[in-house]
Amino acid sequence: MRMTMLMGVMTGALMLSACGTSDASSYDGGTVVLRNLAETEVAAPKPARLDIVGDLIPTPSDTRSDYYLLRHRTTLAGTSIAIIRQEHDDRVAYARTEVDCGRRLFHVVGVASTRGRVESDVAHDGPLRSISGLPLREELARYVCDRSGTPLAGA
Repeated sequence: MRMTMLMGVMTGALMLSACGTSDASSYDGGTVVLRNLAETEVAAPKPARLDIVGDLIPTPSDTRSDYYLLRHRTTLAGTSIAIIRQEHDDRVAYARTEVDCGRRLFHVVGVASTRGRVESDVAHDGPLRSISGLPLREELARYVCDRSGTPLAGA
């Protein structure tokens, strides 16, 4: 009986580890580091042609990379979910983010090497939290909020 339980626990752990978890090198103390995501094992070589060009997001705090908003939607709770692509040199990475525009909160829901895979990835970035002191997250949040029709609340 004990061996059967142990096997069940081990099988469950293996299944969870195979389901869309992301490379630990893209994390910093439980927070996904968006600034260098395209430099981690999460990223992939940039294809010759991208299916969705996206809208370039102004990010003065990170001039080494280009960030593109590919799509966004508003949730029933009033937050915005956005798919963002980071391009750095010849590599790309995708992030699915959630933004609470009225409360200035942000977190990464998923990261992946393709747009399709980012939809199902779980980034373990923690709960929505303040963007105070995080200029890149603030720039991304401001753009997503403006596009969703709910401007980012003042600091």
